[in-house]
Amino acid sequence: MENKNNENTKLKLKDIVTLSIFNVAILVIMVIVKIVITMVATPALNYLFYVGVMGIFCAPLYVVMSNKVAKHGILFVTSIFCGLMMTVFGSAWFLVVILAVGIICEIIMWGENTYKQDLRNGIGYTVYWTLYALGSSIPLFFFKEQYLSSLGSSYTEEGKEILIRYYGSPDMVLLIGLITAVLSFLGFCVGIKFFKKHVKKAKLV
Repeated sequence: MENKNNENTKLKLKDIVTLSIFNVAILVIMVIVKIVITMVATPALNYLFYVGVMGIFCAPLYVVMSNKVAKHGILFVTSIFCGLMMTVFGSAWFLVVILAVGIICEIIMWGENTYKQDLRNGIGYTVYWTLYALGSSIPLFFFKEQYLSSLGSSYTEEGKEILIRYYGSPDMVLLIGLITAVLSFLGFCVGIKFFKKHVKKAKLV
């Protein structure tokens, strides 16, 4: 009986396919959000809010995905997809950071049917985006000069100064983390309402 339960909690091929489809869609949303915010917002608002806004818009897809698969490994697989995308975009260092985030989130989600528990799932989702935001500041705290040098001409001197102001100072990093936590949790709450009102009611999951 125990072996059967263990089998039911392991990700299978169909689960990996489902997670892959949803995560690709989530990545597309992330890219669109980043592009739009960069175009319409000031650099200050961009750095303060963009990760949290990603958390809002990705939440409905995440809620459906996590309730459909409902097995351990969901947030870790999500971190893998995100890390690979960031690597393609030239930030290979972030792959290590986001994989660590995925592991932390899976520890938080440890237990039986935690992905089907709204509060527990919401905490895991919020922690994921909050650590994502905080992780973006790591280069400026641990290898600042090398990181700024690697940016080359992609950033102006003014752009680098703004980057340092928001991701290189503890007070601003904590503010970014707080904003991200609030927005991503609100996004999850909206996602849960959408899921229960439309997806679950229609028995799509």
